[in-house]
Amino acid sequence: MVQELFDRGPAELKWREFTAAGFDVPVCGVVFRAGQATCGLPLGGIGAGCLDLNTDGALGRCSIFNSFTPPRELNAPIFALGIGGKTWTLQKRAGADNAAEEIYYWGHYPVADLQFVTSAPVAASLRAWAPFLPGDAIASNTPGAVFEVHLRNSSADVQFGTLYFSFPGPSPAEAGGSVFERKISTQGVTVTAPGGTAYALALLDEDRPRVGGYLDLGAASLKDFVSMREASANDAGATVAVDFNLKPGESRTIRFALAWFAPRWKGTEYRHYLHAYSRRFSSAEDVVEYLTRSHRSLLQRILSWQRTIYAEKRLPVWLRDQMVNVLHTVTEDSFWAANSVPREDWCEPFGIFGLTESPRSVPHVAIPSDWYGSFPLVFFFPDLMAALLRGYAHFQLGNGEIPLGLGWGTDLGSPIYHFLHTVNSAVFVELVARLWRRGANPAALKEFYPAVKQAVLYTKSLDRDGDGLLDLEPEPTGNQFYGAWPWPGTSVHTNGYWLPVLTLAAQMAEAYGDAAFASQCREWRAHGQRTIEDLWRNGSYLLYLDQATGRSSDTVLANQLVGQWLSFLHGLPPMFPTPRAEAVLDTVKALHFPKSEWGIYNALRPDGAIDPTGSTHSQGTFPAENLCVAMTFSYMGRRAEGEDLARRVIENLVLRQGVGWDLPNQINPKTGAVTFGTDFYQMMIIWALPLAFSSEDIPTATRPGSLMDRILQAAKENGATVKQMA
Repeated sequence: MVQELFDRGPAELKWREFTAAGFDVPVCGVVFRAGQATCGLPLGGIGAGCLDLNTDGALGRCSIFNSFTPPRELNAPIFALGIGGKTWTLQKRAGADNAAEEIYYWGHYPVADLQFVTSAPVAASLRAWAPFLPGDAIASNTPGAVFEVHLRNSSADVQFGTLYFSFPGPSPAEAGGSVFERKISTQGVTVTAPGGTAYALALLDEDRPRVGGYLDLGAASLKDFVSMREASANDAGATVAVDFNLKPGESRTIRFALAWFAPRWKGTEYRHYLHAYSRRFSSAEDVVEYLTRSHRSLLQRILSWQRTIYAEKRLPVWLRDQMVNVLHTVTEDSFWAANSVPREDWCEPFGIFGLTESPRSVPHVAIPSDWYGSFPLVFFFPDLMAALLRGYAHFQLGNGEIPLGLGWGTDLGSPIYHFLHTVNSAVFVELVARLWRRGANPAALKEFYPAVKQAVLYTKSLDRDGDGLLDLEPEPTGNQFYGAWPWPGTSVHTNGYWLPVLTLAAQMAEAYGDAAFASQCREWRAHGQRTIEDLWRNGSYLLYLDQATGRSSDTVLANQLVGQWLSFLHGLPPMFPTPRAEAVLDTVKALHFPKSEWGIYNALRPDGAIDPTGSTHSQGTFPAENLCVAMTFSYMGRRAEGEDLARRVIENLVLRQGVGWDLPNQINPKTGAVTFGTDFYQMMIIWALPLAFSSEDIPTATRPGSLMDRILQAAKENGATVKQMA
């Protein structure tokens, strides 16, 4: 018997625990109504493209046919019910009497659950999902999605009707032409474009739907019972329809698959890439066959790993929800190529992997964002993390400099150098340490140590005056995390990060057998540790100090203790003396916390005024940096303060701004409004919050019995115990 997919609860938009189909424990989340979020959850896995299923029931942005930067906007409803001479579109549209009156939407990536309120005598709900399984990068690289439509006759009469599933297909630019080949099967239809791009619509549990051309289910004229139309040669779209009859109170579940196959994308005029999924599948029909065979076990495994998180009562409800949902940025932003065209040897056998910082705002792979957002890769997909690092190591310059990114737009072979150069190489070292220290990974150390050593030597060369600290050059471009804000001389943020990195480099050198370099790194760390205390003033560290010119700034940077957080994250001794670190936290709390309801300013003058010298970087808020501050409070034994700050940041984004599936880079701390960025994966730093809240570190994060380990075990084929809905 079909049941409600989830408990709708009160109208108030808030996090709560509630019951949901397929779960034997209460789940965590927010139930949205149509239009209460700027977009919906993306249906897709890792590096295979995705399509948003918006809260109004229509498909939104779509990258499955290689429109990545930016994605194509579809705005296309996909389901309709035809009953008794009338058709109801399962989308909410203003002024349309044949559309849904309301939609209740619960997203728990990679699953979107929708409950439709219509005047139709048959009630409808939808569970749409795509494979995403922690620990299983291969299954998560499947170019397809499943749509489970649950129908229930809520009337006193037998109801005869038709369920329509219609998809618009690729644009002419995506297809490479305007004439399409159609192949009808017992399950549905496959549509193939001249260049080989293809998709399939198919029934999963039954045969012989009716097949026709695309139906614009959002058309204002669509009121009467629609009939299937024959597709023309120029019709990129397709429809499959299933007839049903339901007795009073009877239910039925109809499952469809949308599979796509667009195996080659253009990076530059002279360099293309082959999707990693082309190694497993040779056609859209192959994907349909896989989903037909595996959809029940795949969904069971998805619900199982989610259950593990929802049952973790030591974490607040909002965090459990967002740990699940923030993973959507992996599918929005990931590229995974089996290889390039022309072929490269360095990336074998795993291929080329990268996360674009933001497909619509800043479309490039960028190592500073990897610093924030790579935690799920480290915990659950170490092979992908290694592939990401392999790209940076491959393009490392002879002087040791690691590039900012691998390319612009859809390209992964045109590295970007010199911008933010003071931090990029240090970040690379720390990212390698994350992978190495995750379960004591000796393979990572063996492969990446030579690049690590060169990166350390390059970064140390930026200590031009020999004081043990890196020297910043504000001209001509930014050279630290706050790139739009020029800092001369030495900064506490940059060097507070760099000095713990030296300790990590020393540990890697020692494990590798390079005792001399390990000793050198420790000497450099000790020297810098003494010198950085010259920046201390009155309960805070200076933002920067240029000894040569005497220029300095006593602006109070909220995340000035980033090195303290990094030290705790890796289980190292504290970067800053505890009394001074406590004094900084007291200063930040007194100065920053009262100023904004939606997080904290990146920085404030000691009198609480705004520092105008760094554009939005000095006057606004980086949510990811706010979470670093929150974790520093937590690691320093002040979890209540840290947790409250983190909650306010996430609450503003998800509840107030409605951008939980379109995460930004910056917000206005006065209003909470987004000022820059879309689909930024930096917010996957959320996955470090459980460690800070429980005073754990990366070396212990995946130990047997830990939360990360239990998630991995639950996602395995033999670990799934949660039952699907019938």
